[in-house]
Amino acid sequence: MSTHNAESCVINASLEKVWAAVSAQDFKFWSLVKSTEQASSSSEVGSTREVTFNDGTVQTYRLIEYSLIKNALTYEIIESKPAVNFLSAQHTIQVTRVTANNTSFVQWISDYSADGSEAAVLDAKYKKLEALAELAKSLEN
Repeated sequence: MSTHNAESCVINASLEKVWAAVSAQDFKFWSLVKSTEQASSSSEVGSTREVTFNDGTVQTYRLIEYSLIKNALTYEIIESKPAVNFLSAQHTIQVTRVTANNTSFVQWISDYSADGSEAAVLDAKYKKLEALAELAKSLEN
């Protein structure tokens, strides 16, 4: 069983527009997210944000990498209520310019600790696909 999941899409919007939506880390484009509270600047490595989902789940994320060169950020779950059934997870979202037509390629990768279950990885897969589709819909011209 793999504890790695990567999903991607092409969005009909400029890299600048897509990166602005992703790098805010407020997940406003995602219908599963009710609210996000940030403790500090969204680009400050080590900063945390509390994400409340519509089902009542509350997760705290810590930003562990932020790159303006790569248009990428990586965050990890440091707390979850209710608790998740794996020790750790790191998630990376990267936006790349598609030069042929000024669209954007977005990839969202998750890596779970060895105790990550197949159910957790599959759940992440479908949630990412939904979130990427909603991101695209919110930004496309």
